[in-house]
Order: sequence, then structure tokens, then C-alpha cells
Amino acid sequence: MSEYSRSNATFKNYAISLGILVAILLAMAFVVSTRRGEHIPSVNYRPDADVLREAADYPVTVPAEDLVEQGWTPTSSTLDVSGPVQWSVGFATAADSHARLIQSDGDPASVVAESIEDAEPVGTVAVGGREWEHYDSEDWGALVSRGEDVTLVVAGSAEVDELAHLAGGLETDPAGSE
Repeated sequence: MSEYSRSNATFKNYAISLGILVAILLAMAFVVSTRRGEHIPSVNYRPDADVLREAADYPVTVPAEDLVEQGWTPTSSTLDVSGPVQWSVGFATAADSHARLIQSDGDPASVVAESIEDAEPVGTVAVGGREWEHYDSEDWGALVSRGEDVTLVVAGSAEVDELAHLAGGLETDPAGSE
């Protein structure tokens, strides 16, 4: 009589199938574990700042280099020189929130209205030798500095202390370096 038994073949096939499934699950677990760290893409905003310096009729304000060393990641930079000059640079903050700097020589009321979303004025904050208007809502905040030639807005979902940290880390080119 033959040694082949249908019950032995079923168990053998079951063991092979189970082994394959375990191998696939282990491979998936390995791939997932190597990708656990969040990767926030970073951009270089310095080229836009250089173009802004050439296009703007005012001293340009840029974020300080040491913000990156403090855990802030620049995530976006957009520059529009076709009408009123406007530059926006966004950051992922050290506390995993979002903040951005908007700089424009456009109509201050329009720049502020576009940047503060639904935030309401709540007072002022002194940062970096400037008095900033403070706007706040449940999920958005903004600090606004209106100059003669340029409006600066630091806004985002970050807490006001982080917005103030960004505002305090801004460096304005000396007048005449345009």
C-alpha cells in the first residue's frame, strides 16, 4: 500500500502556506518599523529671499539661520513678483505645529485679511523691538507688523509663543542693501 495519505498532504500544504504567510508578515513588519520616523520635506528658501532682495523696494526681512538648528524645518517658499511683491515661507515648528512668514508691499488691509483667516484682534505683543498686532482664534493665530513700505505677518496653527519666537528670529536687511 502507498504511503500517501490525504491527511498528511493536507497538513503539509497547511504548514507550507502558514510558513509563507508568516514570512510575508515578518517582511511587512520590518518595512513598517524602518519607516516609523516622520520625514518632513525641507526646502531652501534662500534663493527666493535673494530674488526678493532684487525685486523689493524695501529692506527685506528673512528668518534667521539658527531657526533650523532649533528644530524648525522650512517646508515651503513662494514668491510672487508679478504685482505687489509677496513672499511666504512656511515652517514646521519644533513643537510640530505650522507657522509662516508673509511679507508683502501690497495693500496692508488685504494682506492681513488673507493671512489671519478667522482670527480676531486680541491686543499687541512686543517682539524683537517691534510692536506686533496679535490676532487669535481657536485654531489660528497671527502677529502683524505694518511698516511704511511692507507688511509682515507671522501666522499659523502654532501657539502664540512659537509665533513670537519666529517673529523674534527675523532679520531685516540694513537699509540701503537693496
